[in-house]
Amino acid sequence: MQTVYADQPFPRTFHKSLYLAGPTPREAGVCSWRPEAVHLLESLSYDGVVFLPESQDGQRQGDYDQQMAWELEAMRRSDVLLFWVPAERETLPASTTRVEFGFHVHSGNVILGMPQETYQTHSMKKLAQLYHLMSHQTLSETVTAALAKLGAGAKRSGAECLIPLELWRAPHFQEWYAAQTAAGHTLVDVPNIEWVFRVGADRTFPLFIALHVAIRVYGEGRVKANEAVIIRPSIVTVCAYCPGETKAQDRFILVKEYRSSVMNAQGFVFELPGGSSARPDVDPLTVARDELAQETGLQLALERFRLLRQQQIAATMVANHAFLFVVRLEPAEMDMLAARQGDIYGNRAETEHTSLYVFTRQQLMEDQWVDYATLGQIALVGADGEEER
Repeated sequence: MQTVYADQPFPRTFHKSLYLAGPTPREAGVCSWRPEAVHLLESLSYDGVVFLPESQDGQRQGDYDQQMAWELEAMRRSDVLLFWVPAERETLPASTTRVEFGFHVHSGNVILGMPQETYQTHSMKKLAQLYHLMSHQTLSETVTAALAKLGAGAKRSGAECLIPLELWRAPHFQEWYAAQTAAGHTLVDVPNIEWVFRVGADRTFPLFIALHVAIRVYGEGRVKANEAVIIRPSIVTVCAYCPGETKAQDRFILVKEYRSSVMNAQGFVFELPGGSSARPDVDPLTVARDELAQETGLQLALERFRLLRQQQIAATMVANHAFLFVVRLEPAEMDMLAARQGDIYGNRAETEHTSLYVFTRQQLMEDQWVDYATLGQIALVGADGEEER
């Protein structure tokens, strides 16, 4: 275990890090709770970094601005923020701790503990409940929960230490970061984690990650530091189509669905069936088959799906890929689907509500119901390989 006290330099490399947040004694004779926490960490064989916002000699830092700057930087570098709040009215009012907890409670990195009877912590408990945080009643339980959240850790160096383990472990973050390093670019800073949109029953899977990053651009001699990157898992889309007598008469299956970002006269998006999986080990082909069945009711054998291309959708905005699968339907199959136009499908458990529609290529080109990305994917079908007539 490596202990780093206030005003001490930060390690350049580590595989997991923990910050001991909570009230610090302001008067001589009042004992700090942090030595006990360190002892517990040692007894549990913790092998990472622990940041302690106290001086190693026990003397209170006189320069409050310098102390605050160190604490903020240490928290940026912490995979878990362990809040132990033994608040007492006279000796440990925990005023700063309450502010810090409110600022970080949404981060996904917080472990909270406080004695059952402690000074004015009702609001903290309520806030914890809103963010699905358990409140532990002993320091031992709190430390154990923090170590369980950290797990084995992952080695990071330099600016990589500013990416918390929760995000570092996400497969879609690693896909983006691997692409950056393979191109020769270097992460030099992460000024802020702008937001993380989490999903799932316990809201722990980071579906969307928005990072303000500073990147040294390979071959340009500069650092690009004025934009954020939005990272999400790659998706699959399925272009199920039936050739017509002319290319303009090719028919395509689309689904109509409400999306919060839609900006067209319909108030709904018309898109190719598709989606993604929160499980990194799921084959995109299986996802394609399942999404098509779920959103259109059309159940087909896996061998009918052909991967046409894997490509980024909006390189200036979102870091992910789309796997474009093609399924060629017979005229009778498409006629059957056209007869069910408007039927409702989707995964109701995930508030997904989709309606089946059939459009010709000409209709899609002439109307403004689909976005450029959808038009681009459709344009690829029937234009190369086995899809070409």
